[in-house]
Order: sequence, then structure tokens, then C-alpha cells
Amino acid sequence: MRSALIAVMFAASTLFGGCAVQSAQQDDGPIDEADDALATSKVYGTWDATSGGAFYNITFTKDYAETLGGFLKGRRFEAAIDTGVRCIMAPCDAATLNAGGVYRVSGSKLVLASYDKPSLEFSKVLGDYTVTLSAKGVLTLAKRDGSFKQTFTKRAAPTGEKCGDVVCGAGTVCCNPLMNICVKPGMMCIM
Repeated sequence: MRSALIAVMFAASTLFGGCAVQSAQQDDGPIDEADDALATSKVYGTWDATSGGAFYNITFTKDYAETLGGFLKGRRFEAAIDTGVRCIMAPCDAATLNAGGVYRVSGSKLVLASYDKPSLEFSKVLGDYTVTLSAKGVLTLAKRDGSFKQTFTKRAAPTGEKCGDVVCGAGTVCCNPLMNICVKPGMMCIM
């Protein structure tokens, strides 16, 4: 009886083992939890554009998100994008498109993807980016195909923003999610 049970368990483990390998190939692979937290802390928050380009602002959240079908698993982002529409007479379409999707940071690589089929304007900003953060707190996103580069500064955290278990007070620059502290001017936002 015992050997029959072991034989059934062995057969089931070899049968279902192939499924687990196939599903892991759809994603870039798991990111170590500490690496994910550190990479996310670099870009977490709302960034306002300082130079002209496709984005007016972009917000990187810590909320889990994935694309339809689960091909990219990461965090949720929201962005205000310039549609290129310029009004001469009213009424006209809006010059700003608010869109959201999934982002994933690994080292200096950032991937932006849509949840589903994106609009034409939104599809132009999706893809692989190189991320750099200067000592002065300037975030630079450069699309890896060389078609796009834009700089951003971090928006100050509003009074009352929750940072882990702490509520930030007036004059806070940002929330440091790794240490759950509200960062004041003159202190570094990123560990």
C-alpha cells in the first residue's frame, strides 16, 4: 500500500513538473525580494518632467500588477502623457492622456508595459528604458532604442502621506519605503 502511494506521488510530481517550468519561461524570472524592494525604492513616488518630452509626470507605486496573461509581473505605474494635440479653437481633444500599466525595475533597466492593448499615444512610451538617478535627485529615463530621453524631479510628499506605519508631516520631501521614514529636505530620499 505504501509503495503504491509513493509511486502515485512520483508520477504526479513528474506530470506537473513540466507545467511549472513552462509558466516560469513567460516572465524574466523571479527577482530577489531585497533586490525588488531596493529597485522599487529608487523610483517609487511621483516624478514631474523637467524637460520636454512625452511625459508630464509619472507615478511609480508599490502595488503589485501584471499584464493581461501575466507576461510581465511587477508594480503599477500611472502617467500623464502629452498626446501632441494643440488647441487653436475650442472645443478640441485633450492634450493630456492619463494612462497606467505595469513597470519592473532590475538594476538600471526599467520596463514599462500596458495592462492590455494600449492607445497609439501610450504605445509610444512603452518599452525598455535605462534609469539613472543623480545625487541631486534627478531621474533620467532613456529609451533603449535611443528614441526618447527625459528628466524628472521628485514631487514633494504631501502632508499626511502614509509612509509605512508613520504619517509624514509638513516639509517632507519623500517617503523612504525601505526604512519607513519621512525624509526631510537635505536628507537623501534613496538609501
